[in-house]
Amino acid sequence: MQNKQEILEKLTGIQSSRKSYYTELTYLVEEMKKKNRQLAVINQLTQLSINASWPETSIYIASQLTQILPFARFVLTLTKGGHLSSYLASQEDGQWQCHTHTSVVPEFVEQPTHPLKGFLKDMLEAMFPDYHALSVPLHSQRNQAFGYLTLLQKAEQSADSDSQDAELFSLIASHVGVSVENILLFQDVSEKIKIEAQLVQSAKMAAIGEMAAGIAHELNSPLTAILGNSQLLLREMKATPTAPLMNDIYQCGVRCKKIIQNLLTFSRQEEYVFSTISIDEVVEDALGLIGYQLSVSGLTVTKHLTQPPLQFHGSRHQIEQIVINLLLNARDALAGRENPCIELRSFLLEDEAHAYVGLSVYDNGEGISGEQLPQIFQPFYSTKERTKGTGLGLSVSLGIAEAHGGKLMVESEENEYSQFTLLLPLLREEARNGEKTDTDRG
Repeated sequence: MQNKQEILEKLTGIQSSRKSYYTELTYLVEEMKKKNRQLAVINQLTQLSINASWPETSIYIASQLTQILPFARFVLTLTKGGHLSSYLASQEDGQWQCHTHTSVVPEFVEQPTHPLKGFLKDMLEAMFPDYHALSVPLHSQRNQAFGYLTLLQKAEQSADSDSQDAELFSLIASHVGVSVENILLFQDVSEKIKIEAQLVQSAKMAAIGEMAAGIAHELNSPLTAILGNSQLLLREMKATPTAPLMNDIYQCGVRCKKIIQNLLTFSRQEEYVFSTISIDEVVEDALGLIGYQLSVSGLTVTKHLTQPPLQFHGSRHQIEQIVINLLLNARDALAGRENPCIELRSFLLEDEAHAYVGLSVYDNGEGISGEQLPQIFQPFYSTKERTKGTGLGLSVSLGIAEAHGGKLMVESEENEYSQFTLLLPLLREEARNGEKTDTDRG
């Protein structure tokens, strides 16, 4: 028996009874299992999909971490250009959900007394006052912090966690940082490829526009002959039974000539001369150009225009370009929708300092997501397929509106509707009579 006890002590290093030996052995086995689970989770976290969206990435990380760390909510935060994008993952009714929160970093942050990590902690604890935030940074290969992982823990969870959990969380962040940085690099490369493709598409569209202008010039000659000859024949026919048919030919020719004239003027970049025009005229010209495209798409276009028409001082064809862009975007958003409709509404908007001519373009289409909404006016950003848009229409439209002293705004709910609103300084009666006012930009 004594020899057996000596052997036991040599094997385990523990001077204890058989019972304490098995207790210690069980503890060691559990610790080894725990370490194995941690290694398995870390291995899974290094296999983040580079094609996943940030909400999907946040949910994936949270679902893995919940196996080895105690927390109620998980937050993946990325920093870029003075902005924080936080993706908050939590389980709701047994399903993982993710909500996005964006914020601007104040100027005083990143000073020694106000580090970004502390600002993020304070922000999250203010959003969730019953939780304690534990954050660790994500570092790039150049050892620069580009984001944070945060566990939001309830009071009892925070009390149960120890320094080992904090060390494990830091270790996990070092592995996750590599995967997240790879996703960022992939997105940068994808964005460059997308921009190059959009530039090619933009060049194609410019070439098509030039070809269309050339074709319009060529059509002018035969159309002039058609109109002239039909007028001569109408004089001779007078009250004959075929006179109405000839009159239809003449009226259709007049309509074609107006469309060609609008197309030619629209294609001439140098003819952006400011004049006094009404928003109703611009709407009618725009519908004259693309009304057929809208009708063959099965859309219902409704107009609610003010009387008398509201006037502004600006370039007819630049504002027409905005309206056409908005109408074509609405048409694309309505593809495949039931009862598709577009509503055009002009209105007067006044406040204490300004008066605006307003035009809203509403559609009951697919809408725009909350993540995409802040980016849609950026050049080359498009929610359409690569072959269907260049990402320049809205950015150009915004530039034109601002050059006129106006605004271009958007409201949207995903899968519900979108409404773009153009505001232009109202040309008051005294300005039309030659007096100088704040809204007279001529």
